[in-house]
Amino acid sequence: MNIAHEHEVNESVSQDVFYPDHPPRTESATFRHTKKAGHAAKLPCAISGHTEGTEYHHVFCEWAFTDAVDWRTVRGVAIGEIATLPVLDLATDQPTGDTFDAKQSLLYILVTLAAARGFDWHAFDPEKPETFIDSMANMLVLHSKFHRLKGHGIHSETLPVWIFQAFPRVPGFIYSADEMLSTR
Repeated sequence: MNIAHEHEVNESVSQDVFYPDHPPRTESATFRHTKKAGHAAKLPCAISGHTEGTEYHHVFCEWAFTDAVDWRTVRGVAIGEIATLPVLDLATDQPTGDTFDAKQSLLYILVTLAAARGFDWHAFDPEKPETFIDSMANMLVLHSKFHRLKGHGIHSETLPVWIFQAFPRVPGFIYSADEMLSTR
């Protein structure tokens, strides 16, 4: 492969966020069931279509943030009981006192996508968030390459860059340097 019209972007991303205190990660019964059912059904990687080497990525909400989410509000937006969300101050991320239409929020898009994937928000118990967090509705089935590998994995790239891999490419387009090395 030869680089023809591509240009390389090499950036380092630094994150500095706080996770709520939590015990070490263990697999919940829901997560064990999700993986077992997914592997039995030979669910394919959402990018490559491979059914071997697949892993389960928490897509809408990462497990480590479970105890920081107001699950009652999430459920309320999902079932239409909450129609507005607070406008957040850009400096403090605290409510300003103003509100906006919940249907214009990313949260609404996420809960709608989870419902489209079969999650029953009406039956959801906010006291048992693992029933959503570890359910198939919150999973993205990915081959280990697109889950954890540097240069391709969702854990190592920003979403706007990573998600490109889900789109069909024009013939000959090179996404990452490892693709050039593999054709030599």
